[in-house]
Amino acid sequence: MLRATLFLHGGNEFHADDDETFEFDNFFIKSIIGARVGIFPGASVSERDKVATVAFASGYFSLHGVELIDISEISTASLAELDALILPGGSPVKLLSELAPHKAELEEFFQRGVLYGASAGAMVLGRGFTMGGTWHPGLALGEFEALVHFTGELPARPGLLYGLPEGQGLAVANTGEILAKSSGVQIRA
Repeated sequence: MLRATLFLHGGNEFHADDDETFEFDNFFIKSIIGARVGIFPGASVSERDKVATVAFASGYFSLHGVELIDISEISTASLAELDALILPGGSPVKLLSELAPHKAELEEFFQRGVLYGASAGAMVLGRGFTMGGTWHPGLALGEFEALVHFTGELPARPGLLYGLPEGQGLAVANTGEILAKSSGVQIRA
């Protein structure tokens, strides 16, 4: 199993009928065979959204033989039970508020595990993101900015940028090495 790897997905995640999504997710699935995989729906803005997100993701991954463990809160104990953690989409500001108090635990987990961030999840794992014209410092598990639901050209601003279109993704080792990349992903340093 891969360790110390970020899987960054551009959004509109977990769709079995999308070849681009399947290509990227297949790399993730092969990387976590036999692993204990959790899902933390902390970007969901309501209980109904949380339930729907976990049910949808669980259904998708069960098609590939992966059973997800629903994580209701991030803690040293909950992370100790996992080898991989999925952070699905929703509100990046809400997700960051849920994860920021546990940054040290997530950094420790990242050194031994795999993090899959989809949409909001990808945004918060990097150095930060802009939402509503305001810059929000992220968890900085990598020195990148993930631009999700991406179309067009990367903006002219400094730093490492990942343009992640919907249904596509990028796998990055903690060394910065690109392990897998969907064809539409753009990278600029």
